[in-house]
Amino acid sequence: MKYEALVHIPTYDCGSFILRPIRFDDYEDMFEYGSDQTVTSFLSWPAYRMLEDAKKSVEQVFLSRPKRGIPLAHAIEDKATGKMIGTCDFHTVDFHQKTCEIGFVLHRDYWSKGIMSQACAQIIRFGFDYLKLETVFVKHLERNVGSKRVIEKNHFRYVKHVYDKHFNEMLPCYEISKDDYLLIKESDMNKHD
Repeated sequence: MKYEALVHIPTYDCGSFILRPIRFDDYEDMFEYGSDQTVTSFLSWPAYRMLEDAKKSVEQVFLSRPKRGIPLAHAIEDKATGKMIGTCDFHTVDFHQKTCEIGFVLHRDYWSKGIMSQACAQIIRFGFDYLKLETVFVKHLERNVGSKRVIEKNHFRYVKHVYDKHFNEMLPCYEISKDDYLLIKESDMNKHD
């Protein structure tokens, strides 16, 4: 996929929040949730200790993605406050195989409100409709029941447990194919007819 298409990703209005391309000035909001050890205990990166950690993360991890052939992350922005409260994105993409892996994180104050399930559904659509992918994968820690609920609500199918070197444990891996996505989309449209 062309570099420009990876940089200029679409913005989506999701009701109470917006999914938009991440920006450098998101680092302060990212630090707020990224320094919360309850939030980061489920992630592959440690809690930020200094604001500079969040700055480096935005610059070196997120904004550098298009140069590595990966689309910019979508930031989740609370419409009421303008605050960036998390990300939902593809941290790994293989355009030859047409596969990707989705990841997400959300400020703890916004947990259990359905935000991440809705954000994840939109990013799956982005993967299939905009990036033209064929399969989206996702993994989670066994103890992360919140992520498991998001995964189940978005119709992912369990595939197998895979070893994750960062966590040094086996993680459940799920997938949703474009064909499954289209069937679900058609079923949802028929419910509203």
